Amino acid sequence: MEAYPNDVKFVFKNYPLPFHKEAMPASKAAVAAGKQGKFWEMHDVIFENYRALNEELYVKTATELGLDVEKFKSDMNSPETAAFIQAEMKEAQKVGVRGTPTFFINGKKPQGRSFDLYKGIIDQQLKAKG
Repeated sequence: MEAYPNDVKFVFKNYPLPFHKEAMPASKAAVAAGKQGKFWEMHDVIFENYRALNEELYVKTATELGLDVEKFKSDMNSPETAAFIQAEMKEAQKVGVRGTPTFFINGKKPQGRSFDLYKGIIDQQLKAKG
C-alpha cells in the first residue's frame, strides 16, 4: 500500500479458521466494531493479542475505542453479523482459500508471498493497464 498509494486497493475478507476457538468471535468483534467505523482499530488489537483473545478483550477494546458498547455486543452476537462472515467464508472457499492469510491480485492468487513477487505482478498489471 505504501509503494502504490494511488494504484492498489486493499480488500479484507474474514475467514475464521474452524480449529481456532476464538477465530469466529474475533471476526464478529471486528465486524461489530466496523459497524461503528472502527473495524481496522479492532482488527489491529485482535492481531496484536492473538494469543489472548476472549470476550473480555473485545469489550475492553470496544470501550477504549469509544464505541457504544451495548450496540457493539448486540452487533457482535447478531445473526446478521454471523451471516455476513459466513458469506465471506463461502466466497473465499469458492476461490480456493484454504488458510490465512491468502492474497489475490486482480483475482489471481500469487504462488508465493514476498514484496518482490507482489511488486512484479502489480507492475505488470499496471503496465498492461497503460
